[in-house]
Amino acid sequence: MIECFMILISLIMIKRKLLNKLVAILLMFSFISCNVYKLAEKHIGKKMDAASLQLYKEVIKGDSVEYWDTKTDKPVMLLIHGFGASTKYQWYNQVEYLSEKYRVIMPNLLYFGTTRPENPRYEISDQVTLVNNLMNHLGINKYTVCGVSYGGLITMELAVQNQDKIEKVIAFDAPVKFIQASDIVSVKNKFEVETIEELFAPSNPKGLKKLLYLATMKKSIVPASWLQEFYDDLYGVDLEHKRKLMTHLLAKTEEYTSHKYKLHMPVLLIWGSNDPVVPVRTGILLKEHIGENAQLEIIKNGAHMPSMAKKKKFDKIVKSFLEIN
Repeated sequence: MIECFMILISLIMIKRKLLNKLVAILLMFSFISCNVYKLAEKHIGKKMDAASLQLYKEVIKGDSVEYWDTKTDKPVMLLIHGFGASTKYQWYNQVEYLSEKYRVIMPNLLYFGTTRPENPRYEISDQVTLVNNLMNHLGINKYTVCGVSYGGLITMELAVQNQDKIEKVIAFDAPVKFIQASDIVSVKNKFEVETIEELFAPSNPKGLKKLLYLATMKKSIVPASWLQEFYDDLYGVDLEHKRKLMTHLLAKTEEYTSHKYKLHMPVLLIWGSNDPVVPVRTGILLKEHIGENAQLEIIKNGAHMPSMAKKKKFDKIVKSFLEIN
């Protein structure tokens, strides 16, 4: 009888220890979920500080333009972000080594960050105008430009207009010229969304998690609820404006297939071999279209954002092209 009683006491103590551990784990997860946004902001802030980047906001030709700038006397590198996030979230991994050789300038495009147009505008040409106005405002006549995805299309349009100013071009996983209607249908089916607008400008943190998967093709165990503050930052304001940007882009897809990108400066194209959004076929055809000034680097098993998921390989390619030791 005493032995049975002692066994019961032992089981109670074991269960109590397990319960305490469970409570501790839940409290830890609760703490992390409440602070993951702050931790990420702190980490990115350190990256920006290490590159000597500062945030500026100016009214330029009526538009309120937010941009990061190192304000050095070095050659200029313009970084143009893609859809889904403000510029710091897409370039923080690259700014430190780029700032060693370049004056780095990173604008937030219309309806990203706190950049707002004087009057509603949603075309790719409006984003190109915004960037042109910023560079003219800063008195910059020579620069290299790098853009990703949506920003890659803006980069190519910018390069066509400024062949006398732009010294080198880098674009990766960009929907330039060779996107087909079937590609859009394929993306909607793969990610189980009714519209592309919902995919790239989601309604909730769950949609943001899906967007992160699209960028890296790596599943995350992080609960969608932990992304609430990120979602509020990125989409809490101007969600409908962001969707209109995508709507206008999709409406002009056929028009952009007729554009010519015969660039005279060196062009580096980088593509993830497994990009689920802009297939590698697009990069191959674009390289052939541009001609001998272009080189194409395909990153094996890379997704839509190889700068994130395949950072080491991506950075090696970029450094080689820019001759950064």
